[in-house]
Amino acid sequence: MMPTYICWATNSTWQVQTEQCLCHIFDTNQGAWLKSEETVALKTKRADFAAAFLRGRMVVAGGLGHEPSALDTVEAFHPQRRKWEKLAPMTFPRCSTSSIVIRDRLLVVGGVNQVPSSAHEILYVKEEEYL
Repeated sequence: MMPTYICWATNSTWQVQTEQCLCHIFDTNQGAWLKSEETVALKTKRADFAAAFLRGRMVVAGGLGHEPSALDTVEAFHPQRRKWEKLAPMTFPRCSTSSIVIRDRLLVVGGVNQVPSSAHEILYVKEEEYL
């Protein structure tokens, strides 16, 4: 059985310069959380992002950055390498999106970037390109 991955911002106050967005890992085989030193921070600080497990990777897309402003950045966590890698950015920066995995693709729908958006994008991680 695969472990469970959970991502969250560790501090909800955007004025704090040490804001981190971490990936905490619950090992379903051992029934325990991995030690804190095994927790991995995302490359881009963010909150209110879309997240899904896709093709063996935890993928996070968009969200609110430190300013706070909407992000177009996308990252994937590789469990075996224990590191985050940047993927191609979304076409439109936004936060408060919805996402779902369909046929090995991450569908990111809607969201907000100063005003509500009806934008939608599909990320195919193997080629790391948007359709």
